[in-house]
Amino acid sequence: MIIKDIKIIDIIQDGRGVGKKDGKTIFIENAIFGEVLDAEIIAFKKNYLEARKIQTKIQSQYYRKPPCPYFDECGGCSIMDINYQKQIELKKNLIKNALKKSAKIEISDLEIMESKEFHYRNKIRLKVDENGNLNYLKNYSDQYVAIKNCLIANELISNNLSEITKISRDINLNSSAKIDEITIRSNNSDILLNLQGKFDQESLNYIKENYSDGKYKINLIDGKKLIVISGNGYLEYNILGKNFKISALDFYQVNDFQIENLYSLAKEFLGENQKILDLYCGSATSSIAINGDHVIGVEINKNAIKDANENAKRNGLKNYKFLAKNAKYIDEKFIKNEKIDAITLDPPRAGLDKDLIKAITDSKIQKIVYISCNPQTLARDIKRFMDRGYVLKKIKAVDMFPQTMHVESVVLMSK
Repeated sequence: MIIKDIKIIDIIQDGRGVGKKDGKTIFIENAIFGEVLDAEIIAFKKNYLEARKIQTKIQSQYYRKPPCPYFDECGGCSIMDINYQKQIELKKNLIKNALKKSAKIEISDLEIMESKEFHYRNKIRLKVDENGNLNYLKNYSDQYVAIKNCLIANELISNNLSEITKISRDINLNSSAKIDEITIRSNNSDILLNLQGKFDQESLNYIKENYSDGKYKINLIDGKKLIVISGNGYLEYNILGKNFKISALDFYQVNDFQIENLYSLAKEFLGENQKILDLYCGSATSSIAINGDHVIGVEINKNAIKDANENAKRNGLKNYKFLAKNAKYIDEKFIKNEKIDAITLDPPRAGLDKDLIKAITDSKIQKIVYISCNPQTLARDIKRFMDRGYVLKKIKAVDMFPQTMHVESVVLMSK
């Protein structure tokens, strides 16, 4: 079924355009904000339709030719064909609309800290085919798009992609190993390669013999098993004058140019001289960068907690405790016994569990700083806090992910 002359009036978080026709909302793949197009319906849902663009009838005034040769196929970036200032406006609207829909909060404007547009990511994850070539996934598909460069990867990663490809090709073609995914991380000077796949003893011997003394730090990941081939298995980063060890599987913010802006904003919202409880603390980059000392962190990943304790020692903390626990372990009694002044949160995209929100609010903690990468779950959680006696005091956004519709928000809520 073909629908003609649809005006694209918004972009949702996965990058699809939003149009309306005959009272129906339509989500359209590869649509550009502001254009008029024809689309083919590919799925009928109860409250909306899904479609793919067939042709553009009227070009958007916000269109720009994507500078990446892989954009039309690659799923890594969804809005590179929209100029950056409009990207910022769309992200503002994404957050404002989520707040209005879920929390019934209307704000006239929202401050968003802009980023460097390209070469900002310190981490990319690529699929590896049987010949060792590096790939992203195609738009809305599990098919591969072979790449030789990536405009959003930082310069150090971009400049080394051809050499990294030689390594993955060599291992997949000349050993019994089968790498199926590679995560490339970098700081200012070093590159860490996490090669994920199947490695028997023969392939281990081959990789150690050929790459144990190379220019890259290399880890092998086979299921839950991690094997350090070269280097020490981790990278070091500096944030706001603090030094951090980030191991192979630790979470770390990906935008080199916005990390300090994000944590400085959270620090500003939090204030000084407080003891904080940091939930989903990871390896304590946020805890230590935002508050310094006097922190309790909770994180389910035991290896991240090991790094959190080392990072506390690296930075001279005296009053700290990091617990390898699910965030739901925290209850009202824990918060009161530990004499917590404020809580910081940076949960996964799914947001917070209802019972955790109840535990936090039952403690009558006065101040909550919530960092979120998902406006929809953030708005839902703000509403749940509001229902239990809290108010939204401040909200600002930080563009951590140019060329995509993803955006980070920092919120201050008070009792």
